[in-house]
Amino acid sequence: MKVSQLIAVSAVSLGLVACGSDDNNDKDYAYLRVLHASADAPAVDVLVDGKAVLENVSFQQGSGYLKVEAGGRDVALRVAGTDTIALQASLTLEEDGRYSVIAQNQVANLELEVLDDTARYNNDSTDVTVVHAAPTAGNVDVYVTANGADLGQATLSDVPFDANASLADVAMGDYQVRLTGAGSDTVVYDSGSLAIAGDITAVAVASSKGASPVTLLAWSDSVTPVLDNSAEVRVVHAVDAADVDVYAGGNKLLDDFSFMDTSGGYVKVMAGELDVAITGADSTLQDAFSNLSATLTLARGESYTVIAAGDTGALAQAQLITLMDKRNNASSTDGDVRLVHASSAAAADPVDIFVYGQGSTQPAQPNFADVTFGQDTGYVALPAGTYTVDIAADGTTTPAIPGTDAIAIEAGSVSTAIAVGNGSGLSAILLNDQR
Repeated sequence: MKVSQLIAVSAVSLGLVACGSDDNNDKDYAYLRVLHASADAPAVDVLVDGKAVLENVSFQQGSGYLKVEAGGRDVALRVAGTDTIALQASLTLEEDGRYSVIAQNQVANLELEVLDDTARYNNDSTDVTVVHAAPTAGNVDVYVTANGADLGQATLSDVPFDANASLADVAMGDYQVRLTGAGSDTVVYDSGSLAIAGDITAVAVASSKGASPVTLLAWSDSVTPVLDNSAEVRVVHAVDAADVDVYAGGNKLLDDFSFMDTSGGYVKVMAGELDVAITGADSTLQDAFSNLSATLTLARGESYTVIAAGDTGALAQAQLITLMDKRNNASSTDGDVRLVHASSAAAADPVDIFVYGQGSTQPAQPNFADVTFGQDTGYVALPAGTYTVDIAADGTTTPAIPGTDAIAIEAGSVSTAIAVGNGSGLSAILLNDQR
């Protein structure tokens, strides 16, 4: 059963609030749960016969089963905080029936997908229902295996958007859910270990975070987003005057990596612990970078910049700077900028940083004072425009780095500027962080 209607709405996503309902023992009841699976739709209130049963339901949020009167019911989605009805449908709910209502598709084509869970709920076995609710993901093959097992044969093949299927009588335990494009063996989503301890509905929706285009929502009495079991890492070489090799997870990632080089973008890696090591590409320096090794703990869905910073003349002071990156900025007016101090120059420790509109006068006080080697400013929102950034030795106002007097900041942009170099001269590396 599906109901769709063209709409155009906008609102701010808020928290999920369940509303109380009257109980009358003379009535027959059914049970209804609701999931918000439309990535670009606003938060909504869920109405049954004009009365709110849920409020402020945002994307990737949903409820457990709510007790509602059986029979013909009018179910509507109202844009949270408004009187605007975004979508409305008439449903027939059988006595003691269990139903899942999924608001899916992009907002211009929002629709309700209604699943009758009654038989699965009452069959005294553990069932897994898989729902494809990611409209831009295309057809997929679904693999449900024991955790850590090879892909093998697809559990479900060529599954299109708007389709669902149930796997009956599944033994409880730890599983792994993976998705590939239909007919492909390239995994685009990996749940990692996923515990199944009872009936569960696994809903694939558009991802709002991470490298994968899909996030899996594990839906039972509540909704748990399960991000793809991956993170992203990029590397910046800020060790002056030496070529290096970069290893990640024991494998060589970059060969003969030169000063001021970047890895050219993010590399997708498994979430969890990752060993990173920097060694000199020259055999005479291979053992000189022992302090440029670390075990990173990478969270699912996060992106990281790893900066090898220092100077071959003072390798004992060299360090790995690891930063968690912001990849999206929804602002229509501002850009986000982060400044990183990765220069080993003694005269540049600390520095004062001035940020001001191009053509205007440097402010009397630095925007960021006494920034030391290895520190960063965090992301700062700046109105779209062209800026001058002066990085000066502590207590001075003379820029130490050329080429930072015409930095264009666009609305919705995300960027990082890294100060690098030694006493012979400082430079800046500008990076685009936006996905």
